[in-house]
Amino acid sequence: MSIAQEDLRPCPARITLDAAQLAFFDGLPAEAPSVQTELGCELELGHEGSHAALGQQVEATMWWIQWTLSASEINPYTWCPAKSTPPVEERECTLFDGHPGRHVGGPDSPRSEAA
Repeated sequence: MSIAQEDLRPCPARITLDAAQLAFFDGLPAEAPSVQTELGCELELGHEGSHAALGQQVEATMWWIQWTLSASEINPYTWCPAKSTPPVEERECTLFDGHPGRHVGGPDSPRSEAA
């Protein structure tokens, strides 16, 4: 891992999905592994706004859980079109389009290591 990647630490926030959220994901028309009941924020430590974790992908749409201390919701997004920064190997960003903070991507990302 490069020094620059060490600076890109993941947010430690976590959420436990409720029955309605799990039912929503179970009802999506996609053959995917079952959704975990507890997810961690995939954004950079110190990000602005709500926390976010990928729940499931259906074709080009990614369904992200976004939450604060008082509420949570599931929102559809597409992939972020940017390359990861710093451009260690010019990898595609693995977050949603319009996410706050720096771009995250590839097998050496803090998100992959935290999983």
